[in-house]
Amino acid sequence: MIKDKIKNINRYSINEYFDEFKENFRDLNSLPTKLNPPFKAIPLEYETGSLDFLKFENHIKYIDIHLMVDGREIIGLSEELSLDNLTEYDVENDFQLFRGQAMEEIALHQGEFLLLFPGEIHVTGGKFVENEIVKKIVYKVPFNRLNREKIGN
Repeated sequence: MIKDKIKNINRYSINEYFDEFKENFRDLNSLPTKLNPPFKAIPLEYETGSLDFLKFENHIKYIDIHLMVDGREIIGLSEELSLDNLTEYDVENDFQLFRGQAMEEIALHQGEFLLLFPGEIHVTGGKFVENEIVKKIVYKVPFNRLNREKIGN
């Protein structure tokens, strides 16, 4: 897990895919919402509330990069050993749901990103004091140096 300000994203080098992904961030005032495979960008807007402990999620093939455009939220983190499986792993969508309690909570503010590696199970959308509207982009970046056929490109 890495949490930092968006302006510092170029400090990090994780793998060749992440280095290629960072090329999209030449201008932080115009964040990309569409990317070419193998990368994905998912723009989101929602109201925060109580953390939904039935929506912990995990990914295996992709790194999640939660980039907060506007607002703030609490993100809950836990370990698989302390959670109950709700779904089987969906290979096509790189997604599995769990139920349980957060072992740790992290605040994500406007202008920050949270990078979550496979196995860092998380739930998003937690409020600070009151509910508020959050605008963010979740980027998906391949984790392993698998050949591109395995990750859909």
